[in-house]
Amino acid sequence: MTFKNTIPALVMIVFGLFSCGGPTDIGKYEWSVREINGAPATQEQLAKLSLKFEAESKVTGQAPCDEFRGKAVYNKDKVKFTTLYTDQNSCDQGALQSAYLSSLENSATYTTTANRMVFFDKDGNITVEFEQKK
Repeated sequence: MTFKNTIPALVMIVFGLFSCGGPTDIGKYEWSVREINGAPATQEQLAKLSLKFEAESKVTGQAPCDEFRGKAVYNKDKVKFTTLYTDQNSCDQGALQSAYLSSLENSATYTTTANRMVFFDKDGNITVEFEQKK
């Protein structure tokens, strides 16, 4: 291997060692909600909410009133949800449910670090924060 070939290889190795320590495929995990931007909720309420990416671009999860489902596609830093829907129309936590689902639908990008994932809208505002479900 010549010196010219060694430098790019070393750069790739160093970049790999110091890149973000988050999950490389968010679809391998089930996620619990830590916070929804603009939605006042207790930690107990948030702990019941979840998100799971499944095969064939399907997405499911737990909203405050009911389970939800829809479709989503993602790559290393972008995410796009279709309209998410539930079977139940209303409950006493309907405002929180609406905030959660619309926050997901408005998400455009995400970042991961360790066991955390944060979604952002197209303007860079945080929409939802998650942690890997235990």
